[in-house]
Amino acid sequence: MTATTERTGPARPDRPRAGHGRPARRRRAVPSWLGALGWAALGAIVVAVFIPTMVIEPMLPVLGAMGLALLLVAAFLPRAFALIALATIVLSVPLQGALGPVGRNADELVVMVALVAFTARRFVTERRIVGLPGWPWFAVFAVAGVASSLLREIPGEVWSEGLLLAVKGLLFAFALAQVEWRDRDLRVLVRAGVVAIVLLALTAVGNLVMPVQWATTFTGRPPVDYYGGIPSLSGPFQHPAAFGRLAAVFAVAVFAYRYAVRSSAWNAVLLVLSAGMALLTFRVKSLVGLIAAIGALALRFARPNLIWVVLAFGPLLALVLVPPLLEFVGADVDLYLVEDSARGTITMGSLDVAAGYFPFGAGFGRYGSFTASEVYSPEYVIRGFDHIYGLGRGADGRFLNDTQWPAIIGETGWVGTIGFAIGVAVAGWSLLRPVAGESSLVRWVRLCGVGWLVLLITESIAAPVFGSAPAYPFVFGAVGVIASIRRSKSAPAAIDLEPGSAFGQGRSPGPIA
Repeated sequence: MTATTERTGPARPDRPRAGHGRPARRRRAVPSWLGALGWAALGAIVVAVFIPTMVIEPMLPVLGAMGLALLLVAAFLPRAFALIALATIVLSVPLQGALGPVGRNADELVVMVALVAFTARRFVTERRIVGLPGWPWFAVFAVAGVASSLLREIPGEVWSEGLLLAVKGLLFAFALAQVEWRDRDLRVLVRAGVVAIVLLALTAVGNLVMPVQWATTFTGRPPVDYYGGIPSLSGPFQHPAAFGRLAAVFAVAVFAYRYAVRSSAWNAVLLVLSAGMALLTFRVKSLVGLIAAIGALALRFARPNLIWVVLAFGPLLALVLVPPLLEFVGADVDLYLVEDSARGTITMGSLDVAAGYFPFGAGFGRYGSFTASEVYSPEYVIRGFDHIYGLGRGADGRFLNDTQWPAIIGETGWVGTIGFAIGVAVAGWSLLRPVAGESSLVRWVRLCGVGWLVLLITESIAAPVFGSAPAYPFVFGAVGVIASIRRSKSAPAAIDLEPGSAFGQGRSPGPIA
């Protein structure tokens, strides 16, 4: 029998345990009186700030408290806030109708809160931030517009508002790039998308069953138009174009999911629902954009068998569908591009403005943008737009910001336009490149981004899609999410600031993967 020896003697608490490095220093407890004094000082500051603001404007303290609450949620539950921000941006127009002036800048508010909170959080946890693909080129675009604004001595409140409108999609993408995204977070986004499609379908049914009452409730006017006795669907939005664009975004997402993750009868139903809603808006822009996006995804990522089927039956299908489609699209081509139309005039005028203010354009808030229409830019008066139908002041200016590229060309010149175009191309290339070791859900996000980019570029010919709700957060958001995932594949673990899981469900604290 072998004797066993047992170590005796006093324990040595100063010796660190293996693998744990130096012993942790004991924190000094903060005296209770000092904590009470700190809270009292904070309360005094809040009272000193809030009481005068209540005298000036009663809503300011309420808005300040709401902003602080949003900032805290964004800092400690970033993925949950990202979902809240996305919903707020998508529904910003209905929110404005329901809340009035308070809801006017709801989308800009959540974008700025996300930008500040997510960037600060990333820097605190990792001591670095994630760059956005193409950001140097987007910076050229922004600098060109700002430089021209300063040279033309445009009022600061005008050009700053125009700048924010032009870059808020990019800021949202940059904010999302600072958040760590995991597969379980992407699964939550999938479920949220399914819920959104079902809710949109319910609004579409209500719109079809009682079109006059529905349109009057949400827009204050009768339905925009009818085709074959069917009203153009607008859902919860004020115009069918917004509803059609959002439905097309969801249709592209479902189509990409069937390729990247799995196909099923349920997501086939969702695809039919979302594509059908886009079709029933009878908006040429949404229809052509959806066809282009799905066609691009199918040709780039389809299985070989499907490509052979398309080649075999495509010509026959084209003989049936192309003639009525060309007739349907032809009217809009005349409306947007023919020189004597309002939209054609604003498009051709942007070339004149870019040449006249070469190389940086007229400056933000001066041509083709929502800001320019609100202040009624002097450039419009110089060119006699106030005497052209659809390009006048106030309610007579319905076509002033009805396209995207005239604003980019007119306000930032050829330098800014080239910078923006290259930035979009670089962002698109980042979506085409696979992420090392990517899961099917990450691939789905990439495919969504590619499809959404094709959709928005197609619609940008006839709609201000890069800075107007509801579509812009999706394509820019996909770019930001993929940039974050790509960076996290090669980055070390970071400090965790979250009290729970990505969307508030319980999880033991640990490093962000």
